[in-house]
Amino acid sequence: MAQRRRRRRSEAGCGARGALALLALALCAPGARGRALEWFSAVVSTEYVDPRTNRTVWSVSESGRFSDSSPKEGALGLVGVPHAADRDPEGCATDTRFLVSPPWVALVARGGCTFKEKVLVAARRNASAVVIYNEERHGNATSPMPHTGTGNIVVIMVSYPKGKEILDLVQKGIPVKMTIEVGTRHVQEFISGQSVVFVAIAFITMMIISLAWLIFYYIQRFLYTGSQFGSQSHRKETKKVIGQLLLHTIKHGEKGLDVEAENCAVCIENFKVKDVVRILPCKYVLVTSCDVKNNLTGFRFPAKEFLVFRT
Repeated sequence: MAQRRRRRRSEAGCGARGALALLALALCAPGARGRALEWFSAVVSTEYVDPRTNRTVWSVSESGRFSDSSPKEGALGLVGVPHAADRDPEGCATDTRFLVSPPWVALVARGGCTFKEKVLVAARRNASAVVIYNEERHGNATSPMPHTGTGNIVVIMVSYPKGKEILDLVQKGIPVKMTIEVGTRHVQEFISGQSVVFVAIAFITMMIISLAWLIFYYIQRFLYTGSQFGSQSHRKETKKVIGQLLLHTIKHGEKGLDVEAENCAVCIENFKVKDVVRILPCKYVLVTSCDVKNNLTGFRFPAKEFLVFRT
C-alpha cells in the first residue's frame, strides 16, 4: 500500500514537472519575446563664458537621446537658434536662418512640423547636428524621432528644461559651445501578441493538467478510504462471528475426536487433553491458543472456502 502511494505521488510529480516544462518551453520559444527596441543616449556638454564673472562654465550630462535615423557619432559646434520672420523657435519655415559661424549645432523646439522637415531645414544651412528639445508638458522625458531620408546629419533630442536653459543663454547673446558624444546603448524588449496567446495557452494547459491530477488523486484516496472502511466493518463482523463459535475442552476418551490421530487445522499439531478448541460450522476444530498465536491470517478452509480474517 505504501508503495502504491509512492507511485501515485511520483506520477503526480511527473505531471507537475511536465506542466512546468511546457510553460518554460512557451516562454523560451522563438518569437516569445517579440521585437526589441534599441536606442542610444547622448552625452551633451556645454561650455560658455559667464559675462558677470568672466569665468568659463562647463556642463556635462547624459541627457540626450539619438534619433532612430541618426548616425551614432559625435558632433560639436556653436549653438544656433532659428531666426525667422514669425519668430518661430521650431525651425519649420524654409527661410529660417541661423546666425552663427560654422561649425554649428541647430537648437530647435519640438512641434509645428515633422522631425524630418526640421532636420532638412537645418541641414540646408550646413548644420553639423540638430538638437530638438521636447515640449514643456513632457518634463524631462525624451522620445524616439523618425526622420528617414535626412542624410548623415546627427540628430538628438533633449528634455525641455535642458533645451530651455541653452536657449535662454543664446538669446542673451552668450555664445554656447556644444559637444555631442555617444552615450549608453539601451535595449528594450516588447512581448508580441502572438507570444502572449502562446503563453496563455500553455498556462491554461498547465492548469488543466494540474486539476486532472488533483481529481485523480482524490478519487484514488476516496476509493482507498472506502475499501479500508469496508475491511474494518468486515473484520468486526468476523470477530463477532468467531466470538460466537462454540468452545470445547478436550477430555480423556473424547467421543468423535481421536486425540492421537487428529490435529489442529491451522498449526497441524496433535490435540492434547485439556486443550480448549473452537468448533467451526464446517466441523473444523481449532486450538484457541493456536488461533491467538497465528492470528488466523488469511487461513482458507478448503471444504467450505471459509476465510478467517485477522482477529
